[in-house]
Amino acid sequence: MAVITISRQVGTHGARIARALAKELGYEFADKSLINKVIRQYGLTRLNLLYDHKPKIWELFDQNSTVTVEMMNQTIAAIAARGNVVILGRGGYQVLAGMADVLNVLVKASDAARARRISKRNEIGPEEAAQLVKADDELRARFVRLFYGADWADESAYDLVVDTSDAPDAEAIAQITEAVRTMPGPAPQSPQAAHLKVDQVLAETVAKAITSRDQG
Repeated sequence: MAVITISRQVGTHGARIARALAKELGYEFADKSLINKVIRQYGLTRLNLLYDHKPKIWELFDQNSTVTVEMMNQTIAAIAARGNVVILGRGGYQVLAGMADVLNVLVKASDAARARRISKRNEIGPEEAAQLVKADDELRARFVRLFYGADWADESAYDLVVDTSDAPDAEAIAQITEAVRTMPGPAPQSPQAAHLKVDQVLAETVAKAITSRDQG
């Protein structure tokens, strides 16, 4: 059983690669919509504010924000403990860092390739697209730096870096699939996602969220 976290820059096709990868491997798939659905069950609704926007400094460190991020981390851990899952974004690579049964992947591309894709997708000019790429990078880096004390762009933090600047999705999926296939078996005493202690109520909430999504 393995867990794959996919971190990605905007404009890299990382999200659709993650979904296709999960389908290819027969794994469950977890993204922000699933994680948000779970933590909303606990009355926490500010995750998008913290992650997808630029909140005020005071909003980052109030109790609600701290509890929200901690609940997100626990939810990611509960999802990972199920095994055979692809987790997209939300700092998953930091939450599960050092786990022997986890493959942390970064999907990247050149700034030019990303701006070109954003320009085409959003039907905007190249300069505006380049600004959107820069702004999104800053948001992702800010979140990881503030809540995990890490450099989101540090490629050494990932087990595999996939460049999609000139590569089709299928090639990226093949690279990740091969990396999963050749992962060494974890040593008995090594930290593993499969061994994470998860609150039973949270585990059941995650299971119900996945079931209702897949049946919907």
